[in-house]
Amino acid sequence: MAALWQIHDLLDLEYLLRLRADADNGRDAAMDRRIYLEYVSGHPQTADRRSVLKHWLQTRRQSRSADDNQEILPGRVYAQAMRMAGWIIFFAAFFAGAALAGSLLSYGGTTPVNVFTCLWVLLFPQILLLALLAAASVLSRIRPSFGKNGLYFLISALLRRLALRLMGWIAPHLSVQRQNRFQEVVGMVGRSRTVYGNIFFWPVFNTAQLAGISFNLGVLAAMLMRITLTDVAFGWQSTLRPDPQTVYAIVEFLAAPWAWFLEPPAAHPTAAQIAGSKIVLKEGIYGLASGDMASWWPFLCFSVLFYGLVPRVVLLGLGWWQQRRHLARLHFTHGPCDRLWLQMTAPNVETRSPQTDAQKPGGRTKTGSGPETPQQTHNSPPDSGRSVVLMVPEEAGMDISAIAEKIRSQTGLKTAAGISATGDPDQDVQQLARSLENAGMNQVRVAVVIEAWQPPIRENLAWIRRIRSAAGPTASVILFLIGKPDKTGALPGVPAKTEQATWQQAVNGMADPYVRVEILGG
Repeated sequence: MAALWQIHDLLDLEYLLRLRADADNGRDAAMDRRIYLEYVSGHPQTADRRSVLKHWLQTRRQSRSADDNQEILPGRVYAQAMRMAGWIIFFAAFFAGAALAGSLLSYGGTTPVNVFTCLWVLLFPQILLLALLAAASVLSRIRPSFGKNGLYFLISALLRRLALRLMGWIAPHLSVQRQNRFQEVVGMVGRSRTVYGNIFFWPVFNTAQLAGISFNLGVLAAMLMRITLTDVAFGWQSTLRPDPQTVYAIVEFLAAPWAWFLEPPAAHPTAAQIAGSKIVLKEGIYGLASGDMASWWPFLCFSVLFYGLVPRVVLLGLGWWQQRRHLARLHFTHGPCDRLWLQMTAPNVETRSPQTDAQKPGGRTKTGSGPETPQQTHNSPPDSGRSVVLMVPEEAGMDISAIAEKIRSQTGLKTAAGISATGDPDQDVQQLARSLENAGMNQVRVAVVIEAWQPPIRENLAWIRRIRSAAGPTASVILFLIGKPDKTGALPGVPAKTEQATWQQAVNGMADPYVRVEILGG
């Protein structure tokens, strides 16, 4: 059974991955490798990426809690904030609904409560909101940009504002560095739709449905209390002066959802009762039968139940299902997760990143912790998704097999196919499509060799975007930066730090979490 992820897990995952990228040392890499080996030794049948990363997250949480009792992870803040907000919204909506219904059902003994007013105030706004929600759902399917730039953008902005306000409350308990990591995770909401889709929309959607459920429960509670404890008279009147038969037809139509298992007058007033409860302005309550005026309350209660409460319960169930569905479809193949997965599943492999090179000489990080036993090596799954399609620029004149061996020795990635990239987007995309079809990889990963001394001009970035799009929506694209060849000319050298920083900034500007930079030269 695949590991179950929750939204607060995603926040903690992003936070810990950022801390890991900042540290990027051999100690963390060795610990990550041990975490992986411990998991696959006890769960050989479920050593998939989702399960392993969930185990890694839980282990890292426990480790950080033991090391620093004062540390607060963003997932915990989110879970507590959502729990508190849910209770506050529930009680606020309940009392709001009770207060509104209580005021509408206020009866002084002279003028009956107008049924039309109750329906207009209690149900029309809710039905209108449901219609707008349905229209927005249809429009987002017809025009996906509406959901991305419209409703989802507003929801994401609201979440970020709330999260930043929470940041102000917990900032005294965090160091400056951890405050920055928190802010990066907050910024992830809404900007990482490529990775997480609409996941951050559903908690707000579900909270709104919870508010609607609570509101309608408050309305029903107030109505039943009023009807039980007091004698409330109902009637109907309108300046349009409809005849009782027209009103009966409207009431019969509205009562259709529950009329199939209830008969009048339990489902709705009869035609005679509707005629007998018509309010005449000059006469007031005189001339109206008590039984006719009391016959409306079941209809009102059922209207609130079926047009207010039931749709919200259904939408809440749909929202929870959609949230779980989106969480279950996460691949965890974007850059930071893919780097972690490769380092965990490859014994004694060295990888290098621009951040590492900027922080310490050589910039090498070993993912293993010394020689591993044959049993440990055997624990690695037979297919960890460690194959790549390698694209080397034709003009570089480099031996693809030599570059492939360099990548294998440094990262553990095996080249499934090699492509001599011409620089022409259309031709290179066709070559990539054929290679991916023939390779049959479980996880699509494309390695592109980049001559770092060549600046990331617009044409180069456009070419990378075309390759990324052709590879697939969840395919990883690794840009291996190389410097100028060494003295022998056989292998590429290490790019200059300024070149690394320039390319890293350019890739960050692409805002594509599936594209990342690694250092190959040296």
